[in-house]
Formats: sequence, C-alpha cells, structure tokens
Amino acid sequence: MKLIIRNLLRRKLRTVLTIGGIVIGVFALTVMGAMSEKLNKLVKGGEDYYGTKVLVVDGQSSAFFGGTPLMIEKRTEIEKVEGVKYVSPDIGLLLDQETGATFGAPAMIVAHNPEADPYESFKLTVTDGRMVEAADRGKVVMGADLAETKGVKVGDTLKLRDRDFEVIGILEKTLTAPDTSAVVSLTDAQEVLYATLPDAFKQTLKADAITSSFAVYLDDIEQGEEVAKRINEQITGVKAYGPSFFEEQISQGTAIFNAIILSGALIAIIVGGFSIMNTLTFAVIERTREIGIKKAVGARGGRILREFLFEAAAIGVIGGVVGLVLGWLMTIAINTAMQASGIVLFLVTSRLAISVFVFAIVISVVAGFFPARRASKLNPVEALRYE
Repeated sequence: MKLIIRNLLRRKLRTVLTIGGIVIGVFALTVMGAMSEKLNKLVKGGEDYYGTKVLVVDGQSSAFFGGTPLMIEKRTEIEKVEGVKYVSPDIGLLLDQETGATFGAPAMIVAHNPEADPYESFKLTVTDGRMVEAADRGKVVMGADLAETKGVKVGDTLKLRDRDFEVIGILEKTLTAPDTSAVVSLTDAQEVLYATLPDAFKQTLKADAITSSFAVYLDDIEQGEEVAKRINEQITGVKAYGPSFFEEQISQGTAIFNAIILSGALIAIIVGGFSIMNTLTFAVIERTREIGIKKAVGARGGRILREFLFEAAAIGVIGGVVGLVLGWLMTIAINTAMQASGIVLFLVTSRLAISVFVFAIVISVVAGFFPARRASKLNPVEALRYE
C-alpha cells in the first residue's frame, strides 16, 4: 500500500487530475442514476397497483387521468362479468387545479373504500393517527411527502379544493404515488369530483351517483386481460384496461428514458477511464529503467502487472468515494430545495451506491490493464538501456 501511494504521489498534479476525471464520472453517474432509481420506484409502485386489477374508465376518457365521470350504476353491470370478484369506485383528482407538468407523481386527492381492502394487494400503512373510514366526513389521511410539504400533522386542518379537512393520519413513506396523496372517504371524494362538473351536469346528477373509474378485482389475476376484453365487449360506454396496460404504456417509455440519462453519465466515467490509461502509460514510460531494475533482480512480469493494476484500482477507489459522496450530497441538496413544491427528483439506494462504486473500480482497472500489461512485458535489458 505504501508503494502504491508513493508511486501515485510522484506526479501529484497528474494524479489529482486523473482522480478528478473519475470523480466527475462517478458524480454524474450517481446523480443521473438517483433520478433513474426514483423514476423506477414510481413505476414499480404503479405496476404493483395496476398489475393485479382491471381499470375501467368512461369510454371517452384516458386510462390514468380521465375526463368524463362514470355513473356509479355501471358497477352492478361490471360485477356480473365472468371473472370479476369485486368492483370498487376509484376517484383521483389533482390536488391543485393549476398543477403543471411535474417529474413523478403529482399531488392527488384520492378516495379510500374500506370494502376493497380485503381484495387489495397494494397495502397502505398509517404511521400516525388512523386510516379514513367509510363514515368519515371532512377527514383526510396525508401521504408522507405531502404532509411534509404542507407542514401539517395529525389534528391540523387543511384546505383541499376549497374544503376544510381535518388531518387524522399520516401514511408510511412508500417512495411511490401515495407519498403525494391526500386520502379521503369515497363520499367526500365524490363531492369534490361533483364540484368540478359543469353546471349542466349538476342539474341532472347527484354527487353519490358518480365516480372517476372502477378498480376491478379478479378471481384469477392471470385472466386479467381476458376479463378486460369481456368488459369491453359486454358493457357499453366504458373502456377497460388489463393489468399489462400500465407496464406496456409506462415501463417501456421508462426504459428508454433510463437509457438516455444513464448513457451520458456512463460516457463521463469512461472518459475518466481513458485519463487513467493515459496517466499509467506515462508512468510506465517514466519508470522504464526502474521496471528494468526490478526485473533484473528477479521481479516477474505478474508482479509488475499487479503493481500498476493496484495503482489504477486505488485511483478508482478514491475517485469513486469522492464522486459518490459529492453526488449524494447534490441529490440531497436538490431534493431539499424542491421539497416545498412537493417534488422529489432523486433517490440514492444502496444498490445504486454499490453499483457505482464497483463500476468505478472496474473501469479503472480495465483502463489500467493495457499500460500495466505493457510494463509487465518490457525486456529488462532494453529497459535498463532506456534514457
């Protein structure tokens, strides 16, 4: 170890610049990887929720952010379709009407139907207070991030869509969409949804007659696509999406996005690898006579190879640690700065940290292999003659 450090310190500035190249690459890979991890976590949450049920919306609405409400009476028709176990009204509204584009899940007002809990695989846990019950009015359970953004705790009063709600619980952090959700009873959600309708609709409808969509729970999850097909064929005015729809529409796009954001970071760290190759190549040239002397007194090529590879690995370790810490601090700083707006862009996981650190060492060793191999193959006689 002392020999490795002494060799690296022979050309301090060159070594610092080389380590700096790895630091920049690791920093970029950590930051961009953290963004990818956060996005993947959100998508995984969506897959867990939509992957066990069929989603039914109005025939003219989109899958996840519909427009026209459904009549609650459609529930009875859907329950008669073969393969359907239970149908739950499902309401989701943007918390703020003026919400623009955002990275990740927007803040939402969502309905909770306790009757659907026995069929639901995506379980929510309350860490403080209690969950909303069917009979509750004017009560809300806040997602962990939304509660922090709004600065509320159990017992506080919060205005949602111009209505006052008492906070009765805080959800356990999931790192997915529920973290930015305000969960209310189905009746309250219906009234909030009803308030958004044009006056012409209000004259002919009551609040308890509408819902945004239906979550259809299945006798057999494997038959989800077939059940969705049956609903589309047998029931008019609705559109059913099977469990695979979310993955097909969202996951594929996510994979492309991940490839784009990570490719730039990978290029940065590969460039850092070339700087290691350049540094060790010059080191071999400068230490040619020294290598010749070592070989003349009995040092084998394998020992010389390992010496230079250890130097390359040391550069990777130092650059990996520094780059990883700087990247982690950057993600914390950005997440903290954007906390007020309810946006969490980055998620540094242990998987990401370990992968980035190991990759930094691997790319360093691979880059150092070629000059190290050249050093190990030097002819001792020619090396001693080198000036």
